[in-house]
Amino acid sequence: MRLLKTSPQDGGNLVLVEKNPKEMVGLRYAIVSHTWENDELVYEDIIYGTEETKSKTSRDKVRMACDIAAQDNCDYIWIDTCCIDKRSSAELSEAINSMFDWYRDAAVCYAYLVDAADNLTTESEKARFSNCKWFCRGWTLQELLAPREIEFFSGSWTPIGNKRSLSMLLAEITGIDIEILLDQKPLSSASIARRMSWAAKREVSRPEDMAYCLIGVFSVSMPMLYGEGAEKAFLRLQEELMKESDDQSLFAWVSPSSPRQRRFGLFANSPSSFLYSHSIIPYDDWEPRSPYAMTNRGLRIDLHLTALEDKQFVAALDCPSPPDFENSSFLAIYLEKVSDNDEQYARVKVGTFAKVRKRGALRTIYIRQKPHEMLEDGAFPQHIMQVRSAPPDKLYLAKRIITPSNAPENLPALSIRAIEGVALSRQLQRAISVPRDANQLAAGIIFEREDGEKIMVLVGSWRSFQIGFSAHELDRGTDLQSITFSDIQPQFTPSASGRIELEYHSVRVSATSAVRSSSKYYLIDIGIEEVNSMRASDMLLRTYEVATGSGPRNVQSTAPAAVGDREREKKVKHKASWWRLSK
Repeated sequence: MRLLKTSPQDGGNLVLVEKNPKEMVGLRYAIVSHTWENDELVYEDIIYGTEETKSKTSRDKVRMACDIAAQDNCDYIWIDTCCIDKRSSAELSEAINSMFDWYRDAAVCYAYLVDAADNLTTESEKARFSNCKWFCRGWTLQELLAPREIEFFSGSWTPIGNKRSLSMLLAEITGIDIEILLDQKPLSSASIARRMSWAAKREVSRPEDMAYCLIGVFSVSMPMLYGEGAEKAFLRLQEELMKESDDQSLFAWVSPSSPRQRRFGLFANSPSSFLYSHSIIPYDDWEPRSPYAMTNRGLRIDLHLTALEDKQFVAALDCPSPPDFENSSFLAIYLEKVSDNDEQYARVKVGTFAKVRKRGALRTIYIRQKPHEMLEDGAFPQHIMQVRSAPPDKLYLAKRIITPSNAPENLPALSIRAIEGVALSRQLQRAISVPRDANQLAAGIIFEREDGEKIMVLVGSWRSFQIGFSAHELDRGTDLQSITFSDIQPQFTPSASGRIELEYHSVRVSATSAVRSSSKYYLIDIGIEEVNSMRASDMLLRTYEVATGSGPRNVQSTAPAAVGDREREKKVKHKASWWRLSK
């Protein structure tokens, strides 16, 4: 441990000394708790003699702390700004993991509140004290909890009280139990959720420090990995807590601003999620508990589940339900089953808790911290499409579904509820295999209106296991039974879900993924709207061409073809004569 001598050498220079663990035994030293300001006096300034380049305020802070410590018969003092070489990540990590012990073992701690008044006699002075930024910083939480003796000083270094004399005010400001502040009860007597709540409103300068500043509060150790981000650092902290404790209040957090259906893991993303968990406590060991652990399938844990609906459950935590702590009550959280094949769950409705009096069956489940969302390009052993909604039969009747001759038959179809009261025809309820190779047609669905207007919607694979669509208008006189799969495959030019604008119609198509067992289903929604009726000139031209036989060969006539025409058509290269080509 590196310490600062409270009595400077000749010339007034500050002196740092190193003490090994044996030398620290019984050594009387003071320690400082403060908030960092601009232009602090740091380790390099003492080593390289550049103290005078720093502001008078920062130099006075160190000098005053040394003078007061010397008066208290402390030959040494520890100040984080100038006793840690922060250029060394190893030294910084060791200091952070040891800091709680250093504050606990100090003879006295000087809490310097730069924005506090010199007295605490009036309500306004107490209010000013309560609003000091010292109470808002993450690191000062352990600096309040760890020392046995704390002397508080104002911005002018005027003594304004100690930990004992101010205990009631400190408890009111921080929410920490007076008995814990006065060392009458161990810190471990407070639940994990309660201790987290003390840090819920505190802030730090570096994101990862929101987790690192709590290491001592929970008596765990972990390496410092600056750059990993606040969320990962806090997750590692919770995983360390899980190794040391089976207190399930660790999972008793809420996030009121999060969407109800968004999926979460069982761990919180930040201490702020424990803001409303101050009164949550665990039950004592009254029944056997299986250990839980992190696996490559997520957190494995045994919980009592009670089924609700739509694959949702309430999971009883081993905690009584506040605020009344009713007998035989259990605090509960909401879970959703996310896989049919195993016991994969995610937390949902994280804005609130539930309460149960009778727990459900005990089940071993897995919860990933980042629940896998169903991705449209995810690969499964079998991909299947099934129409979920289509135009009502009285508007556009599904006349035919064209699939490859070798398409698997009798694939299991999902049970589809009627959407907006429109039930699907039996033909559309068919489950159809979807190729996984890109740009491969799975099926062509032909719809026909009463007046003979025909629309073909093509559905198949697109790219990266996504579903794609194209649509085409057919001539009214097209013989639907003559169309083969090989005819329509070349016409499949897939694009993503959305609207397909044709000459006379607008076709809306979309796909929603659903996984059942080893199959991924694409639930297809199709809508057809007429946007431009056939022009009168088109109808007159069509009538003239049919009557005179003078129309182009790519327009199919409803009049009988002449024998000569049929002979000539045999010599024409076969093409899909039934497409109405876009202008």
